[in-house]
Amino acid sequence: MFTGKGRTFTITVLAAYTVLLLYYFYFGFNRISHANNQELRLDLIPDGIPLYLPMGRDLDNWFFNFANFAAFLPYGILIPLLFPCRFLRFIGLFLVSIVLIETVQMLTRLGSFDIDDVLMNTLGAAVGFLAQKLVSRSKDTIKGMSKVIFIAVLLSFGTTVVVQEMNHFFAKASKIEEGRQIGLNELTINAGSVSWDTSLAGFEAGSDKVKPKINLYSRDNPGTNTFTYRLDGKYLKISGYAAIPDDISRGAGTIIFAIDGEDMDTTSYMADGAERGGPQYFETDIQGAKELTVKIMNEDQNPNTNVLLWDVTLTEIKD
Repeated sequence: MFTGKGRTFTITVLAAYTVLLLYYFYFGFNRISHANNQELRLDLIPDGIPLYLPMGRDLDNWFFNFANFAAFLPYGILIPLLFPCRFLRFIGLFLVSIVLIETVQMLTRLGSFDIDDVLMNTLGAAVGFLAQKLVSRSKDTIKGMSKVIFIAVLLSFGTTVVVQEMNHFFAKASKIEEGRQIGLNELTINAGSVSWDTSLAGFEAGSDKVKPKINLYSRDNPGTNTFTYRLDGKYLKISGYAAIPDDISRGAGTIIFAIDGEDMDTTSYMADGAERGGPQYFETDIQGAKELTVKIMNEDQNPNTNVLLWDVTLTEIKD
């Protein structure tokens, strides 16, 4: 147990860390630009815990998912050393807190309620709790805490391997397993039209240098554009990146993905002078969909597109 100045210091650090996490929960990643979206985003059906080793994966997506797990290890490690509690009480209170945070995200339109996030956050806290429990003595010393951190790293690696294998097992058992990824630009347009920038020209978004690798939605497309592809139930998900480039000082746009005529995902992007966001990753479940419609809308007078899409891929259902 932490006592005296060590306890005060730890509480201060944990409180500051919590404030930082809450900032990212509600304001980071340009979330404020989504607040104008009137649609509540809610996902209560888990797609499997998105925890896996990075080999052969998109590193940006892997890092985002792993951060959802690792960012909550400190709570499992430190809270039991500050406030004595058994595992069930700790994990119950933690789960209530995460559900409340996700609910506020959804109601304020600054994010979505995603059951996958709840599972990842809670799993991270549980692994942290176990790590500190496995060190029986001197956890309030540098040596003791070093042991806890080392064990937490080992447990995190082991948990990742186990979860990855479980996801693989259940996907195989349900005969739904990810196959190869293909660029959206490789599909034949069924209705409407779209231009892709074949040069894959680089640009900056939120001061981040972007170099598309697979495809890039051309700036020559009209400001509002709708195009449709036939999918015939062959794909699991569509994913990619979107942003308003830095050379557009002021602009706004909305991207809507519709499945078989029903809007499934709507995201708005905005640039207002110096206030702008960097690249945002998106992923939408399209399992069983017969038709995909993409609608990109400008919300100002710019005759061409404001928001850009790039590295947009479809993941096939493996035979």
